[in-house]
Amino acid sequence: MTLAVCFAVILLLYVTMTALFRRGAARADRGNDGNGMPSVSVIVAARNEIRNIDACLDSLVGLEYPHESLEILVVDDESTDGTGERIAAWAARDPRIRVLSVEGTIPGLRGKANAVAQAIERAKGEIIMTTDADCTVPPGWVRETVRRYGPGTGCVCGHTLLRTDGAFSGMQALDWAYMLTIASAGVGWGFPLSAVGNNMSYRRAAYEEVGGYRGIGFSVAEDFALFKAIGYRTGWDIRYPMSLDTAVSSEPCPDIRTIYLQKKRWGKGGVKIHPLGFAIMAIGFTTSAALLILPWIGFPMFLWIIGIAVKFGADAFLLFPTLRTFKRLHLFRYFFIFELYYLIYVVLLPFIVFLTGPVTWKERRY
Repeated sequence: MTLAVCFAVILLLYVTMTALFRRGAARADRGNDGNGMPSVSVIVAARNEIRNIDACLDSLVGLEYPHESLEILVVDDESTDGTGERIAAWAARDPRIRVLSVEGTIPGLRGKANAVAQAIERAKGEIIMTTDADCTVPPGWVRETVRRYGPGTGCVCGHTLLRTDGAFSGMQALDWAYMLTIASAGVGWGFPLSAVGNNMSYRRAAYEEVGGYRGIGFSVAEDFALFKAIGYRTGWDIRYPMSLDTAVSSEPCPDIRTIYLQKKRWGKGGVKIHPLGFAIMAIGFTTSAALLILPWIGFPMFLWIIGIAVKFGADAFLLFPTLRTFKRLHLFRYFFIFELYYLIYVVLLPFIVFLTGPVTWKERRY
């Protein structure tokens, strides 16, 4: 088989995979809606978030959900910058906010997983919802997420939209849109692939069925570990709506080093992904590696340009409905810098995951 034929096969696999992603994402919100207003506990673990905590809590106190059915648990995860005091000030103004402090370490857990697990054990809600201290939520976030909990639904995840102010944040926003569209697609096809804890919810019953974080054990990507456990070890359904009402906004990484640390943490935490996930990553890696290498080994330039056009066109095809739904089509202005960024990091990520040392995140080493 010639190199050109191999390249054509790789591109065909990539285009087919992309078409399946788009179809799967459209199916990810299927299921019966629930009735009523169950009790909800929103949990935020905050560690040295003095710059972000006010905006986060301001959005949470604006949630449109019955006050008697909603509690907001904010865990001060050993902050040293005054975050705990700021949370306490908010709690003094709104009785729905409860301030918690990390009390020791649950055996087998560390870091954020330990903080969230302690909060869940003190929470009262039937539905647990989590977000991060650098996120803000829309007023209907709880209401629209809870609406997806039909009788058999155990977990509902939502999309995260990054705030943008230029090309660097814009390429990250497109990366998240791409990544979470694939996450939705996995749920749509019945193979839960990934989730992000800054916009995740689950029934307490589903959490307890898998033993909670105590039963799952430590992971540098604790949200993914819990999501995978509910998806593959229980009979609960999962929904992953592509809805503006259930989307949260978050801060992009400020620099390349932070992106590197974030991707490394996610990569190392995701090594136990479903085998289909490895197949997806293999196709993406092979496609990107081919496009980066072929021009340097005498491959015909016109065939390489066709390959670039096919790859870029497939990615735009996948992103378009997501960006349209979230009213972010203007992000296409950053599409080409995103594609360059994506080509490079997809090729480097396996080496980062398997050839580098421990993860450092939030000033902790794992």
